[in-house]
Amino acid sequence: MLGYTVAALTVIASTITAPATAAPATPLCGAAFATESRGETYQEAFERVDGYYGLESVRVFYPGLPRHWPGKLDAGNRTLTVSFKADPASVTAGRHDEHFRTWFAEAPRDVDVYWSYFHEPEDNILKRGEFTAAEYRAAWRHLHELAAEAGNPRLHPTLILMNWTADPDSRLNWRDFYPGDRYIEVLAWDAYNQITGVTRKYRSAETVFGDVVRVSRQAGKPFAIAETGSALATGDDGSGRAEWLREITGYLTDRGARWVQYFDLDFTAHGHSDYRLRDRAGKAAWREFCAG
Repeated sequence: MLGYTVAALTVIASTITAPATAAPATPLCGAAFATESRGETYQEAFERVDGYYGLESVRVFYPGLPRHWPGKLDAGNRTLTVSFKADPASVTAGRHDEHFRTWFAEAPRDVDVYWSYFHEPEDNILKRGEFTAAEYRAAWRHLHELAAEAGNPRLHPTLILMNWTADPDSRLNWRDFYPGDRYIEVLAWDAYNQITGVTRKYRSAETVFGDVVRVSRQAGKPFAIAETGSALATGDDGSGRAEWLREITGYLTDRGARWVQYFDLDFTAHGHSDYRLRDRAGKAAWREFCAG
């Protein structure tokens, strides 16, 4: 709880409807991943990536409603961060109530599940106009009430936003997407070292994560990193990225992140980078973090 005021801690204690588990001494390491070969299942992809790093947590995406448990994979006793999507108007109208009541009721009670409705909603609201911020916040509140019915203290409502939203230069207000203190337990962020331009380099941990740490502390909420990663910088054989990984995990550990999940995917087909750690140094750096 480093950096929280007594007043902020009082807010947390009075507004979270389900008791929160204590943050670990060091962040749990995790990863997002995908299948990479013909015939590989998602379960097999998890086992492959777990073999690389020894994961403590797993990031799971659903493009629509979440599958009923156990869902896309069996991750054993590892902490899960699960995001899903549904049109806010359909959520508040109750069209998915039966599905979500069952999903929350059947969620594991021996594993922490950080559930997140419509991660990174900023572009859907501000650029594409698919729904409004008010509709998004209302849907969050509706889902929170359904989750509360399950009475499961291992279900943690988690808002996931882009780190750009916390940057003063964005001129965005993260609270536009925030349904309220009693509805959110953890603030999580997707924050990357974006490799652009002629000179491809690694930005400092403070540059990438400083704003999200600041905003989370101002909110009086625990924070976590739901996605992070970097492509290789110019001329790097992987050793430079490995040192960058050690820098950012040390930075986030010192500031009390609850978990940090690497985006171990090739996202070039989506106009981004290949973030995968497939060089020896990169794999070793993330494995060291997981072992710590």
